[in-house]
Amino acid sequence: MAMLLVIAAGAAGLYWLGRLMSGGCAVQPVSQVVSPGREWRAVVYAYNCGATSSSATHVSILPSGEKGPQGSGNVFIADHGHGPVPADAVGGPQVTLTWVAADRLRVVRPSHARVFRARTTMGKVTVSHTLVPG
Repeated sequence: MAMLLVIAAGAAGLYWLGRLMSGGCAVQPVSQVVSPGREWRAVVYAYNCGATSSSATHVSILPSGEKGPQGSGNVFIADHGHGPVPADAVGGPQVTLTWVAADRLRVVRPSHARVFRARTTMGKVTVSHTLVPG
């Protein structure tokens, strides 16, 4: 019995060590849209760092050929702010993206979301933010 506890404790320790070494967070894609010129893609995703963090929605703009987002959103980050906000498929505030031109992205988000980042430019791309009730 003691040997089983030692093995279980060791396995749990290795699991958590692996999580810490990898940053302990996971990217969960929600949606993506490619720019009209196919130079860029905008990705909506959750960057989940475990039970101690709230469900947040991230948006990153990436070159079309680049691997998926790594880490926090480079354009937009918001969570519910402990209030009633329409949720996406992974629990964060619902965000809709629309390319209005090859270099202009519109981010539509709930007005009551708690925003941590809302950039208006990312490289050559201009970003507008539109609020909707919720």
